[in-house]
Amino acid sequence: MIYALGLATDGTLAHFADRAAADVTLVDLGELAADGAWRLALPDDGDSWLLAGDQRHDLRPGDGYYCRLADLSALEDDVVRRVRWRGLMAALTAWLDTVPGTVANRPGTAGDNGSKPLHEVTLARCGFTVPESLTSSDPGRLRAFAAAGPAIVKALSGVRADSRLVTPEEFDTFVPHQGPVHLQRYVAGSDVRAHVCGDAVHAEEAVSSAVDYRTAPPEDVTFRPHELPAALAAQLTACTRDLGLAFAGWDFKRDADGTYWCLEANPMPGYDWYDRRADGAITASLTDLLTGGPA
Repeated sequence: MIYALGLATDGTLAHFADRAAADVTLVDLGELAADGAWRLALPDDGDSWLLAGDQRHDLRPGDGYYCRLADLSALEDDVVRRVRWRGLMAALTAWLDTVPGTVANRPGTAGDNGSKPLHEVTLARCGFTVPESLTSSDPGRLRAFAAAGPAIVKALSGVRADSRLVTPEEFDTFVPHQGPVHLQRYVAGSDVRAHVCGDAVHAEEAVSSAVDYRTAPPEDVTFRPHELPAALAAQLTACTRDLGLAFAGWDFKRDADGTYWCLEANPMPGYDWYDRRADGAITASLTDLLTGGPA
């Protein structure tokens, strides 16, 4: 049994539940937080369960859990519902971090992805080549970094945002209270996304004239399967484990010299877009991982 935990409106979660060749139970945390009930025992005593609507899900700690948890408490105007969201997230986080089954991913792992400067330090310590970056509220430093070579502005947190090139002139009227801003040296070349599921690696290359291929019109992006160098693939699987992750989406820029510049290790990748082009290979590997099937 695999439990898919998240929001029913999440396209990635729904994609996994639809495509997985296994018995998958999707539990909508929105419904559960609104008017459901739960019992999550620590340590588990064999009687942990979630009650959403008229569906009771008896959780077996040794099963597989695919998690795309989302804490929506900040969006709740009602105090009771806000407290319920926070209580549910705290209980699920503690329970999923301790159960013996395979969890993709345990909520307590890889927290530094939410802070891009810290995350880039982690990637460099893992041995990857990482572009130079600057996080600052100082207009002079930001202007100087942008003037030293092509630079892109990126989200400082883990919130998804598009990247774009910046010019030094953009910081002429910048004042410190508008910051901090995270700039990264732009690397020209193709984009490579690699999904790691245990020991399985699925990579795809995107070639586009756009700075951020995710925002480019379809006619301006060419996707093709990509074979990573064996040493890099081995490094990815090892580092994914070292980060405490079972499943991760790794982003690289590959320059004209063939150098792979590491941009990010995403602990909750929206992988369905890539999986459709890979004929479901990523879902198959993720399912095998969660069920103890072939590596």
